[in-house]
Amino acid sequence: MHTDPSFFLELLYKRQKPAFSYLPDNDDAWRGWAAGLKKAVSDQLGLDRIPASPDGLQPGKMESVDCGSYIRELYTLQIAPELVSLVYVLIPKLENNQLPDQNTKVPAVLACHGHGYGVRDIVGLESDGSPRKGDSGYHKDFALSLVRHGFIVVAPEIIGFGQARREQEMKGEPGESSCFPLSAGLMMFGVNMAGLRVFQAQRLLDYMVSRPDINADRIGCMGISGGGLVAAFTSALDDRVAATVISGYVNTFKDSILSVHHCIDNYIPGILRYCEMPDLVRLIAPRPLLIESGLEDPIFPIQGTKKAAEDILAMYQFLHAPQCLETDFFAGEHQIHGEKAYPWLQRWLTKE
Repeated sequence: MHTDPSFFLELLYKRQKPAFSYLPDNDDAWRGWAAGLKKAVSDQLGLDRIPASPDGLQPGKMESVDCGSYIRELYTLQIAPELVSLVYVLIPKLENNQLPDQNTKVPAVLACHGHGYGVRDIVGLESDGSPRKGDSGYHKDFALSLVRHGFIVVAPEIIGFGQARREQEMKGEPGESSCFPLSAGLMMFGVNMAGLRVFQAQRLLDYMVSRPDINADRIGCMGISGGGLVAAFTSALDDRVAATVISGYVNTFKDSILSVHHCIDNYIPGILRYCEMPDLVRLIAPRPLLIESGLEDPIFPIQGTKKAAEDILAMYQFLHAPQCLETDFFAGEHQIHGEKAYPWLQRWLTKE
């Protein structure tokens, strides 16, 4: 007998049999599995309960800065009624300092930051918007690395961070998020923070495919930590993502968010009735996927990541596409590595 409720949670996990935690045995079964799991995940995220903006995204350019080898632009997008998203767009300069256009469409990457002071933390800026002077932290300015590898980078201020916080949190420190109050409020409406952020990412994909300088068939997604959640779920549900890098997130729910203290934005009510995390990530197959994780990551332990990667590989093997799944388990903690990711994205998003 235990008074510690964690033993009860362990019992619930052992008794839970996720409906889609199995490997299909033929193509028809796989199509049914994928359609069923996508619907279940969308329902648990509450995506059908989030209203889209009736008048479209209405992009508005707020600034344009010449940063030498690339242009940094800042836009507003009306993604839902009473909800505007701030988005940095980094545009690489081509030969003769020309910018991409409808005649020279280039691949693009949706870049999703994790916890911290927001999108400025991945585009080389301090929290106040000034050029970075100090260390680049665990994000390693990965949006800048992407644009320097020739991609147009679309980097949103993910809801709950930076300038996309509630007024109350804006009065605090730059790294103070609105995750808890927004998550709690959303759950009262049958939505959750993960769902709202995936909805935001899908509206950004709408914007990306509408741009004349982006090759809509060559759109990638890269995210770390909480941004890794966004990258994983968005890529699983939206086939417009052609290649994905997930850093510091892929694991099992059991070994990560059920075993280590995490922000409330990682918890999706009822998700274990349908899948473990590897099952969700399997929905990306057979599209190219790179899983990046530090061997000393304290919040997404490497043993859970390796276990998940094996389960995901089984689906890629079933679909005759094991070459489309790669891993980068590097010496380090919870951080972007990128050494393998950037050339990998170039290979998959620029190959014929």
